Amino acid sequence: MQGTYLLCGLIVAAFVLWPEDTATVFTAVSLKIQIHYYNWRTKWAAWCMYRTLVRLCKESGFPPPGPFVYKDIWDRDPLD
Repeated sequence: MQGTYLLCGLIVAAFVLWPEDTATVFTAVSLKIQIHYYNWRTKWAAWCMYRTLVRLCKESGFPPPGPFVYKDIWDRDPLD
């Protein structure tokens, strides 16, 4: 907690000196955090569905599906 006041002071000073740039940086960082969180949630949900499918295949005697692969829709090559 020792650097809290210094950090708050730097943030306020940045907003006073460069309001547009600071707001842009905070918005970009916020969006990156939201995308990372959404990506983690969808990956977890996909893995849970995959595990359910594996269990159902095992119970019904079907061959198991292939390995779990998650395609990240945010970090992909646009030419794919």
